[in-house]
Amino acid sequence: METALRYELVQAIPELENQIFPTNAPEGAVGPYLVYARITTEDTKTLDGYTGSGAISYMFSVMAKKYSDTVDMRNKVKELLLSLPKTWIGKDSSIFVEDLSINNITEQYEHELGVNRGIIDFTIYY
Repeated sequence: METALRYELVQAIPELENQIFPTNAPEGAVGPYLVYARITTEDTKTLDGYTGSGAISYMFSVMAKKYSDTVDMRNKVKELLLSLPKTWIGKDSSIFVEDLSINNITEQYEHELGVNRGIIDFTIYY
C-alpha cells in the first residue's frame, strides 16, 4: 500500500518526488516534504481465512517552513486522497481503493525543526 500511495502522490504532486519519507525525514531535509506513518492495520478475515482486503490508517505530515506552503501542499494531498475511492492505484494499478475516510486534519508548529506541520489522518479501505 505504501508503495502505491507514494507513486500516486508523486504522479499528482511532482514536487514531492524524493520528498516523501517514512516515519522521519532525514536531517537537513528542506520542505515542503511529506512524512508518513502507519497508525493501524485491519486485515479482513472470514471463516475461510484472510480475504486480502482491509483498512489501513495513516498519518501524513506535510512539512514546510512557511505556513502558506504547508497549507497549499496539505490541500493538494487532501485533494488527491479524496480522489482515490473506487480507483486502482500504484504503478501497476494493483490495489483497488474501495473507500477512504479523512479522520482528522490538524496543524501545528514544530519549534525544534522550525517548520509548520499539516497533518492528515486518514483510513484507506482496499
